[in-house]
Amino acid sequence: MAGWFIEVVDLYKRYRDGVTVGPISLSAGRGQIYGFVGPNGSGKTTTIRCMLGLQRPSGGHVSIAGLDPTTQPKELMRMVGYSQELPSFPPFLTGRDVVRVAAELKGLSGEELRREVARVLDLTGIVSHANRKVGGYSKGMLQRLSVAQALVGDPEILILDEPMLGVDPAARFQMREIFLELRRSGKTILFSTHELLELERVADRVGVIYRGKVAVEGDVGELLSQGPRVIRVEAEVMRPQLVNPALLESLEGVSRVSIEGSIIRVEFDGVDGREALSEALVRSGAGLLRLETVNKTLEELFMEVVRRHAGG
Repeated sequence: MAGWFIEVVDLYKRYRDGVTVGPISLSAGRGQIYGFVGPNGSGKTTTIRCMLGLQRPSGGHVSIAGLDPTTQPKELMRMVGYSQELPSFPPFLTGRDVVRVAAELKGLSGEELRREVARVLDLTGIVSHANRKVGGYSKGMLQRLSVAQALVGDPEILILDEPMLGVDPAARFQMREIFLELRRSGKTILFSTHELLELERVADRVGVIYRGKVAVEGDVGELLSQGPRVIRVEAEVMRPQLVNPALLESLEGVSRVSIEGSIIRVEFDGVDGREALSEALVRSGAGLLRLETVNKTLEELFMEVVRRHAGG
């Protein structure tokens, strides 16, 4: 499809030991958040490094904002903020030093530099740790510092390798809010992760990489609506002892029933049985408190990919 802001076509990297990552194809629109998900060792970092021209691919094509990283690396890196997985900084530097160096490399100086350093330290929530030496930072703090470094200069594109790695829940929430705010301001973000819940909360588009290849790619909503039409319903009742599981299993289209305490979960295959389930629970006298549809998750999608490729 024409018009993609980030486009990777049949990119692959072959190593001397015979291991090959790819071919990989992915695409993201301008102003989108693209999540690149897969288990450790699946090829996410290699793909990102090849996309940025930091590692030479064996074949394929990459276009980011119309630029080719193999022939226009300097022009590309002026537009991109990059955060690497497991960042390494000189341990004797403070967090503020690290961000200041990044600002100097972007050509900032004087008051403009000081304002930019203060902005990204505050944005990433590490300002209170900024004067500590990074040798004493936790893994999560180092990851946030790497993201802060990537944000210097307000780049149009952010490519972040495992930005949530080792980050505590409070900082993860803050990182998610940063991503959403950046998208609202028109930035394009591609980030790799194995945190499926975080991905589902922020991504517009996702690519699932497994064993060095993109197994599934598309808009999140479209991907979660694909496959067999299974309707999952969760109900809560006041008196679960009055619920007859056999009666629920006899409803049209029911493939699975589970009861855990006051929570009843029912799956329907190809049939919208929500009304029938509601009527059955009301007639039972169990005291229906709520009944809602449970959407398919990215975790389920990922496990479908794993099962499909198992033994392949």
